[in-house]
Amino acid sequence: MAEKVKIVIDDKEYEVEKGKTVLQAALENGIDIPYFCYHPKLSIAGACRMCVVYWENINRLVISCNTPVQEGMVIRTHHTSEQVRENQKYLLQALMTRHPLDCPICDKAGECDLQNFGAIYGPQRQVVPISALEKEREEYDWESDFLEYYSNRCVVCYRCTRACDEVVGAHALYVENRGFDSNIVPTVRPMDTSTCEMCGICVHVCPVGAIISKPFKFWSRSWLLQRETTRCNLCPVGCEIQLEFGVGDWRSKRKVYRTKPTEELNICAKAFFGYDALNVDRLLKPYAHGREESVGNLVNLLNSILGVHERETAFVLSGYVPNEIIDSVVSIAKATSSYITAPQTTDFFKLAEALGDYRPPTIDEIKEADFYVFVGDDITSTATVLSYYTKGKVYRVGKGVRDEKFEPEDINLEDIERLEGSGVVVVNAASFRGEEAKELGERLKALKDKGHKILLLPKDGNVYGLYERVKELYSDIDEVVQKALKGEINSLVVFGEDITEYYEPETIEQLAERLEHLIVASPYDYGLSVRATVKIPMALIGETEGTYTTLFGEVKGKRFLPWAFDDIVFWKYLEESFAGKEGEIRVLRGGGVPPLKPEIHLYRNSWITKRSENLTKLYEKNREVSEYRI
Repeated sequence: MAEKVKIVIDDKEYEVEKGKTVLQAALENGIDIPYFCYHPKLSIAGACRMCVVYWENINRLVISCNTPVQEGMVIRTHHTSEQVRENQKYLLQALMTRHPLDCPICDKAGECDLQNFGAIYGPQRQVVPISALEKEREEYDWESDFLEYYSNRCVVCYRCTRACDEVVGAHALYVENRGFDSNIVPTVRPMDTSTCEMCGICVHVCPVGAIISKPFKFWSRSWLLQRETTRCNLCPVGCEIQLEFGVGDWRSKRKVYRTKPTEELNICAKAFFGYDALNVDRLLKPYAHGREESVGNLVNLLNSILGVHERETAFVLSGYVPNEIIDSVVSIAKATSSYITAPQTTDFFKLAEALGDYRPPTIDEIKEADFYVFVGDDITSTATVLSYYTKGKVYRVGKGVRDEKFEPEDINLEDIERLEGSGVVVVNAASFRGEEAKELGERLKALKDKGHKILLLPKDGNVYGLYERVKELYSDIDEVVQKALKGEINSLVVFGEDITEYYEPETIEQLAERLEHLIVASPYDYGLSVRATVKIPMALIGETEGTYTTLFGEVKGKRFLPWAFDDIVFWKYLEESFAGKEGEIRVLRGGGVPPLKPEIHLYRNSWITKRSENLTKLYEKNREVSEYRI
């Protein structure tokens, strides 16, 4: 049990954990102290001085963010000390002397710490005779289409540079000059093709409007939007993120305006700038043969199509559907004696089978590793937030572009046995297929038996949950596709568009022509669903209460976007329509593999992110870049 000390804050005694700072102790006990530079996920900078308190024992003012608690310490905050209030007012006065009156046009208005603190603690009038025209310091163009920096608004809190260095490890920003002339500057320009990973964390942690997101610029005000927290399912990490959206009233349009991290700072470019994929060409209602249908009518239609045992049916699951839908599909496939497959059966499934009873290590287990070995294609591009928790020595077997930020040491697979300590071997599952995946899995099993943790890393959000539920029931994807191309499968029920990343467009066209029924569950009204005889909406982030099996464990989404179709209820309804029917899931296994491998890129890891205009622009800028240097 942690050692405790007793301190007094504003005449009230508290027992707090030794080693914590005065600011942390105050915040944990509900005592508000203003600050700019402090953030619970970042190192202490002590740059802004706004968190000043009076330490009675030594009769002086100290900054609370960098002062550890001590037994018998007596502290006074602005609540009980006029001296503290005057000092905080002076600091705000100094900041506002050179801060432009941009609030009417600044995107941070309504959630700006300087704006709020000025109203609560600071002077309500300008007390220094400096005109607006004199409030200038050198502007630095970041040369970015996505991030914009206003030097005059900057309070030099160093949050952005610390987040970039300590959380992301991209080292894309630094502070140039000193004092009033300090500016936040990219290490390499243009910013969009630098080591910056466009995670947007610098925008989020900035306490003022010095760093803003250009795609959000001038679109709305924070107080006009609704905000909810949910889980991201764009990769297997399972980060908690915030979505800000409008409902189509006088305040805002009916769309998602932006995404942000929580104070855990777990977010990457796919979520931060990929939010526009939630707004484009959405399929929000079910259709059959080109006509909108009610849920009840469509369930009856699908029951008649899938319930005929003379016809063969296969379900092609996606790595983005929640566990509840997978369970419903397994039940339906059993009742209709159908096949179950997924494109990931050719890579992740083969690796996991060779490892035996596979369970991925959690984020907490990953953080404790002595070293890391990256195997296969770029790990940072596949699951960016995983790289934030990779703080030890990194070795590499394979190739990587964004992984260069770790300065990895290239080794062979055989060299892992000679490494000292307990490590985590991170394998990019999309890099290995078929027999190659099986052979690698067997070699990884030997490392697992020696105490190393093996992290098979898919690129999709719920492959762990998918594998756990169908590992004994699945058919190989290529066997199902070839059987369908021969006309031996009559109906194909395809979830998402994962299959388009493994097969050429010509093959998809041939499938659509040979099938009697192509039933597609998709978030989008174009793409694969254009060829479908029946199309059913599929939920994205903020549209489902489904659970996902991730590196953060079992996480549950939230359904709050007003246009969301409840696909979990739909598939449960269809499952119930087959109640009482008994069959057996058919299984096809073989050695064939699809002709394509999924593309691994920081700004394009799936058919969902491909829909994002923001990410597509970043992808086009960076697709030919093979090396990022500071």
